[in-house]
Amino acid sequence: MELYSQIDILYKGANYMVFYVIGNGFDLHYGLDTRYSSFKEYLLDKDWELVEKVDELFEDYMTADNPDDIELWNTFEDMLRVFCLLDGDSIYDTAIDNAEFDDDCAGYFDSPSFNVDYYTEYISTLKIEFSNWINEMDSNISKDRYFDPDNDDYILTFNYTKTIENNFDVDEANILHIHGKVGGDIIVGHNDYREPDLLDIQWDEDSDYRDISTREAVNGVLEEAAQLYFKDSKSLLERNKMFFKHIDECEKVVFLGLSCGKQDNLYVEEIAKHAHKVDFYYYDESSKKIFQRTCDKVNPNIEVNYLKW
Repeated sequence: MELYSQIDILYKGANYMVFYVIGNGFDLHYGLDTRYSSFKEYLLDKDWELVEKVDELFEDYMTADNPDDIELWNTFEDMLRVFCLLDGDSIYDTAIDNAEFDDDCAGYFDSPSFNVDYYTEYISTLKIEFSNWINEMDSNISKDRYFDPDNDDYILTFNYTKTIENNFDVDEANILHIHGKVGGDIIVGHNDYREPDLLDIQWDEDSDYRDISTREAVNGVLEEAAQLYFKDSKSLLERNKMFFKHIDECEKVVFLGLSCGKQDNLYVEEIAKHAHKVDFYYYDESSKKIFQRTCDKVNPNIEVNYLKW
């Protein structure tokens, strides 16, 4: 199927700017295997025990209309909300059960607080391995005639890869990786933050320092995990509001490969508020319906041209 074919007809030779919104479908079109299910396969080869732990969490805490979404990690970022739901009591019990309490032989490596770190290390390792997966991806592609932005067009990309920078002649100052990019810190996760359920800590003369230190360590992990995979879209939008204002300067907004999932809802609303005309390329009806509902909510007068990929 010819992707972006009408863009050439509409834009090439025109004297106006375009604001592009790039999602994962863009990289997939150009042959990059950026599916979350592929990340799981990558991780299985590197650290199957990590996959086993994360799978157990997803299965215990997450639900989905399609069970395959959990099994294959298709909705990986949505499911990272699990790290706001960790059971502190369970972590505490595991740390205590595996600690050495004989003062004559117990060292730091046998302490409950060390065990908290040991048994929760996978939480941060997951993000590290996700970054490694992205960094190892080859983003050099064979260009086609369907996407050829002008140097002064603006590009908002939700992708971490540098597919655009490495293959197209666009001023990098006009490209915003809203969630970070390869070679730097990336933001991966959900925007449904909730405060973790911290363990109660009460100091008194009868307090056991190992109990207290273990509870403090558990609470530290719970707070760190909740923040690590929180995608604070509201703050990111505020921080980059000047870039979104460029939409007002552009004749048209073109969506390429964005599914408009709930993690991106705030951004899509902001774009729809400012856009005059939109070309929205979609793979399935669900993303089309989501975008239309957003337009009806924030900008009913927007002119949208829906184009099936």
